[in-house]
Amino acid sequence: MRAWRWYAGLGLGAVAAGGFLPVMPRQALYSLVGASAAVAVAVGTRRYRPAERRSWRLFAGAIWCSVLAAAAWAVQFAIAGSVGFPAVKDLAFVASYTMMALSILAWVRPDPQRPRGERFIDSGIVTAGVAALSWTFIAHPLLFRQHLPGTQAAGHLTYSLFDLVLVVLTARMIFTTSGRGPAQSLVSWAFCTFITGDVVYYASLAWTGDPAGDRVSTVLYLCAYILLGTAALHPSMAQAAGRPERSQQVIPRHRIYLYSVLALIGPAVAIAVLLVAERGTSRWQVVVPLATSVVASVLLVARLSQLVRLANRRVRELDAHAVALGAALREQEALRHQLSHRALHDALTGLGNRALLHERLEHALTRTTATHGLLLLDLDGFKDVNDTYGHPSGDALLIEVAARLLGVVENSDTLVRLGGDEFAILLEDAGAARVSRVGHLVIEELDRPFLVHERELVVTASVGSLLFAAPATPSEALRNADLALYAAKAAGKNRLVGYEPRLASERTEHMRVAADLRRAVAGEEFSVNYQPVVDLRTGRVTAVEALLRWTRDGQPIPPLDFIPVAEQYGLIVPIGAWVLHRACRDVRAWHERFGISVTVNVSGRQLREPDFAGTVVSALREAGLPGSALILEITESVLVSAGPATDEVTALLAGLRAEGVRIAVDDFGTGYSSLAYLRHLPVDILKIDRAFTPVGGLAEELAFTRAIVELGNSLRLSAIAEAVETPEQAERLRRMDCPQAQGFHFSRPLPAAELDAVLTASGGILRGTTPSAAAGAA
Repeated sequence: MRAWRWYAGLGLGAVAAGGFLPVMPRQALYSLVGASAAVAVAVGTRRYRPAERRSWRLFAGAIWCSVLAAAAWAVQFAIAGSVGFPAVKDLAFVASYTMMALSILAWVRPDPQRPRGERFIDSGIVTAGVAALSWTFIAHPLLFRQHLPGTQAAGHLTYSLFDLVLVVLTARMIFTTSGRGPAQSLVSWAFCTFITGDVVYYASLAWTGDPAGDRVSTVLYLCAYILLGTAALHPSMAQAAGRPERSQQVIPRHRIYLYSVLALIGPAVAIAVLLVAERGTSRWQVVVPLATSVVASVLLVARLSQLVRLANRRVRELDAHAVALGAALREQEALRHQLSHRALHDALTGLGNRALLHERLEHALTRTTATHGLLLLDLDGFKDVNDTYGHPSGDALLIEVAARLLGVVENSDTLVRLGGDEFAILLEDAGAARVSRVGHLVIEELDRPFLVHERELVVTASVGSLLFAAPATPSEALRNADLALYAAKAAGKNRLVGYEPRLASERTEHMRVAADLRRAVAGEEFSVNYQPVVDLRTGRVTAVEALLRWTRDGQPIPPLDFIPVAEQYGLIVPIGAWVLHRACRDVRAWHERFGISVTVNVSGRQLREPDFAGTVVSALREAGLPGSALILEITESVLVSAGPATDEVTALLAGLRAEGVRIAVDDFGTGYSSLAYLRHLPVDILKIDRAFTPVGGLAEELAFTRAIVELGNSLRLSAIAEAVETPEQAERLRRMDCPQAQGFHFSRPLPAAELDAVLTASGGILRGTTPSAAAGAA
């Protein structure tokens, strides 16, 4: 059990015994309990180290003074059989009362912003009521019943005045302190008990004249000591004293009842005195209680004025709050309209957004008998504008595009920007003719150059159109229009394509291929075939081209059917890395035996990967191949479309060449800036597109092929002709000094094991089929 509980339990036993003891043992017990309380205060202060120690030290000092005075009283009573009053010992009692008053005054930290007089109004009301009772039952009997000499009566009245001061301060402490912990409550009860003990003692003295006191007051004094000691030993004493004053301007209901009773005490006492008064009763017995009631009334009026001022201030504050609330509500309404507009409109162009389009689509579909048109359009080449001239130019271009589109649509149409460079037009109550007309107008308007930041920009538009009616849903309409837009882009861009049901099935198949590709990547379901590249003069196989193959459900899938899907969904990156590692492993033995290199096709998506160079170097090292054994094939279209990223591509390829890797331009001759790129890019080999491999002996065909071969020779670039299928083609290329070729004339693409057998049997030399064999194979 905690110390404070032990102390409280033992103290209650002492209190119970004190009421039955004679005078001297009672005084001894009084001194002993008082000393224990002072020691408890000292122990609690040392143990819990409260921030505000002044009140606790004053408590201890007051108790020690009281104990000293009680001991002097007991000694004098034991020697003389009576106690003189007033005497020197009363100085200790006066010091005790003074310290108690100071301790209670310091208990609550005053609020500097609160008027000083307001702090004591509530406690003054309580004191006025107590004063009426004190006058009636203590002061008046002491003065007018003449049981005691004048000096003694005056001394006892002084102690009664001390009690009234303690009532004021105790009431203030109870009413204004912001803490309500156990220690605070125990201290409050201790002083209430002490004051009550004084009242009982002096009332008994006033009516009986016996200074020895009575048992009840003794029990109350002992209780006060025990309560103070218990409070000091309780852990909550660390935060009890020194709390800030609590401004309680609104009076609780129970305190209103208390004030009402206290205000009526004076009149009630006066009336009672008049009813039972005998002849010769002092007028002061009536006047003083009435005076206390007047004081209480004045204090109540002062308290009421506080409440009136508070009410007026609250009214002014409420008026100000009402004005501010009205302004805030108006601002909130304006903000709500603004947010609603922003929620349904694009911040850049001021057009509607996807949410507005969805809302209008739902409204249009409520009219079940009408047909509507939906156009989705996407700007072709907008990414190049952003990459070349920056996003501010791109944003300015989008604003100009929105302005032109506004000139195409009517007020009843809904034009929105879905995001990025994608727009949509909803044509309600429109037939197929109007949908087609508006779609072509859009293409014509956007086909004209734009002047943005004093710079002429050219973009085109791909448009997908849909004619729909209920019971279609907004999501379904958007999906079908998007399929048409996708088809317009796939068909070459800058055109209008209408939705057809087959587009959905094709898209479904497209998604199925993508899903199967993901599984194929995870399960390594791919294989690699190799087609030899042959030196036309010697027939020696100088390289093999790695060609990806995929078999799904037992059926081979043409590369043109799945490579674009892999590019679109980013699967080409892991697939390309797998091909690179596999090709390097397969070609190692051929490189060691015949000096054969391997060419691997690389997509534009792979070139944009930040760790692509690391992937290439890792594949070479894992296979134990030198960099010179690897040739990376990059199509001319990929190099041309690199745009602003050409510098990054150049740096990447230069870094790979530093490792010994050679770079080949695939499908050479199909781009529109070939010569410019050959001058800037680190290129070693030109692979002549099949379109320029001579089929017959026409002079025009031979001229193009010869020009490419001579261009390569002049730039010290090796040329490889693709799709050589006949001996005649091989012979013509040999006469043009084309150094290398590949095609069915030499070998079809073969799995690694089959090609290894061919190379082993031929010693790494393939001279191609004879004319008769070629005719038979055809």
